[in-house]
Amino acid sequence: MKKPLQVICFVFGALLFGLMGFTAMGELFPPKSQSALHIGVDLSQEGAQQAATLPHEADPVELPAPGEIEVKIVTREREHGAPLRVLIYHTHTYEAYAPDFDGQYKQTERWRTADSQYNMVRLGAELARILTEEYGMTVVHDTTAFEMPNLDSAYQRSLAAIEGYTAKDELFDLYIDLHRDAYVEGRYKENAVKVGDTSVARVMFLVGKGTGTFAGQAFAQLPDWEKNKARAEVMTATINDEAPGVCRPVSTNQSRYNQHVSTGAFLIEIGNNRNTLAEALAAIPYVARAIGETSGGTVFAQHPVEENLTTTTP
Repeated sequence: MKKPLQVICFVFGALLFGLMGFTAMGELFPPKSQSALHIGVDLSQEGAQQAATLPHEADPVELPAPGEIEVKIVTREREHGAPLRVLIYHTHTYEAYAPDFDGQYKQTERWRTADSQYNMVRLGAELARILTEEYGMTVVHDTTAFEMPNLDSAYQRSLAAIEGYTAKDELFDLYIDLHRDAYVEGRYKENAVKVGDTSVARVMFLVGKGTGTFAGQAFAQLPDWEKNKARAEVMTATINDEAPGVCRPVSTNQSRYNQHVSTGAFLIEIGNNRNTLAEALAAIPYVARAIGETSGGTVFAQHPVEENLTTTTP
């Protein structure tokens, strides 16, 4: 009885060993072909013409949180001459730009990716670097992905993050929510501006009044949007003084964009989904200089000692 059992065990072991060996060998060799990830953007001339006829990518509407609770925001007292403290974050973290080639990044949906080398985190990292290295600012770059699980409620999650910093007594002079815009056919004459030999994506400051409602629910706290807008106009003018046409006029609408937390809270849109990442990155130094040379929009660079807030219409 022992011999047949030994034979069966031997045969079973041989089969198992052979199967394991086959699997291991398969890992040594890649499959014969592996298709590139499809980004959904045809970069040919015909594809560009077809894309122009498609509905533009619409930004989600910011919704007030159900039963929103009023939150006390503590203003940071900054000593004269002390470096600015800046928080950079991205409510729409996965926003991305037109790829340079098919398969450049893995998309979560069209013109969006979780890859921080190609989404808004990449631009935030560059802005943080310049503000730190060239202007000596203290910068916190929050790379949290706020879009999941629902894009429409992303502002509620990014606000919770801001409130988390406040609860830990981490207060900032500037709160910068870095985005890219959604392309709309015919909205602007030029989608990028040539500065020297460099193609630069256009920039826009978006200011929320907080006057909108959804299903009868209004925002519990409203921004001091006139001051936010005045500071945004200072930085817009500063950018255009150095690179004419790069910054579009300040835009306002009924959403809030977390700008009730401070009169130094800004939503800055760098280009749109029809710009390339290179064009968007080329705009970042101009934004950084506008922030650094005007103390976040409080004075013009040519009048650094002026105390009163000065505004201009670009």
